[in-house]
Amino acid sequence: MSNEFVGETREKTSIFRFIFNLIKTFITLVLLFFALIVIIQRVSNNKNSFLGYRIFRVETGSMIPKYNVGDVILVKEKDIDKIEVGDDLVYEGNQGQVNGRIITHQLIRIEINEDGEQVFYTKGLANSSEDPKVSASQIRGTVIRKVYLLSWLFDLLYHKYAAYFIIVIPATIYISFSFIHKALRKEREGR
Repeated sequence: MSNEFVGETREKTSIFRFIFNLIKTFITLVLLFFALIVIIQRVSNNKNSFLGYRIFRVETGSMIPKYNVGDVILVKEKDIDKIEVGDDLVYEGNQGQVNGRIITHQLIRIEINEDGEQVFYTKGLANSSEDPKVSASQIRGTVIRKVYLLSWLFDLLYHKYAAYFIIVIPATIYISFSFIHKALRKEREGR
């Protein structure tokens, strides 16, 4: 083989390795970001966020067709004065059956009460009646977007065989090959 061909092959390999490592780093950072959000929420019982972000899983069909049961949504804290009618508001219920539960409903109107404070009124898209009034202290943020990949992964986690064959086994193989690859690289460098 010519030295020119070998040089080109090494150059292409290093470019592919660089791109692969870049993609792997990006995916790792995104997963770490979502993991930190979830951990902080669990530890603080949904009271704290990570950089203003939270992740919630839709538990009821009140927002169908926009959000289905099981969808994962990314929520961002928003200045109360910037919340607008039509936003999907995420808040903690404080009355009756929803006391202490996180609710995601569309904001239908904002009013100012006798104390000069904003009061928010929401309604689920699939519901026939609006919710009780929501105060600013109950609001956790507004929905940024539905996270399709996390929704899919959470669905898999709730099906034990699918989770095992689609997540656990591939993750184990990936981690094993990573360790083997590192060991082989150290062995080659040691020669």
